[in-house]
Amino acid sequence: MHVAAKLTLGVGFGMLLIGILLVGLGARAVGSVEDFSVEEDEVWNGSSGQYVHQDPSEWGLLIFVRDEVRCDEFEVNVSVVSSDTDGKVWYESDYCINEGRLPSGHADDPEGWLHMGTVRGLEMGATYEFTSREEVFAVEESQVVALIEGVFGGFFGALSGGSCACCGLLILLLGLILAFTMKEEVPTSYKVDAEGKIVLDHSGTGVSPESMQNPDGSEGGSSEDTDAWYKQN
Repeated sequence: MHVAAKLTLGVGFGMLLIGILLVGLGARAVGSVEDFSVEEDEVWNGSSGQYVHQDPSEWGLLIFVRDEVRCDEFEVNVSVVSSDTDGKVWYESDYCINEGRLPSGHADDPEGWLHMGTVRGLEMGATYEFTSREEVFAVEESQVVALIEGVFGGFFGALSGGSCACCGLLILLLGLILAFTMKEEVPTSYKVDAEGKIVLDHSGTGVSPESMQNPDGSEGGSSEDTDAWYKQN
């Protein structure tokens, strides 16, 4: 097989493997959104009690309740118990739709749950008091944001992996074409005659000084014949 065909096949096979790997990792990242669970990922739950904020980011707390709770009947009060600063905390509720039954973003909520709003103004290490008539489940917003970013990254990773795999297949096809059409180069050998001249060995594909015939029909072999062969070739 020609060297160019081998290199082309190697590059194509490598790109195909990389593409398949990227598609697999991307699909895994996209599928990770199904691993999100309000009950498993919550940092606090209850109808009343204190919560110590441990998230160093500037994101807030997402407030979830079970889906039998009406949006227009839900309330939660948040107050500062202790803080190193004079910062304020507040609750931002979603708009209620469907005659007050559901929050506006309910289409993206996990099955069986409703995201009613978000607590803002939280500080790392501060303590807060939550009070509500319903059982509240609080999830760090930064965790959900990281999950969404991972899904988008996985989608684009799978897309680029598919493109890489397609390019790898095309290069493999080109390598197969080269393998069947290009002939391997035969290495040229040489000999050194008694006079120290280099005589190429064409492996029977051409004439040589030993097989060259003189005009009178006799085989050459003298130095004059060798000189004549060099001039001819």
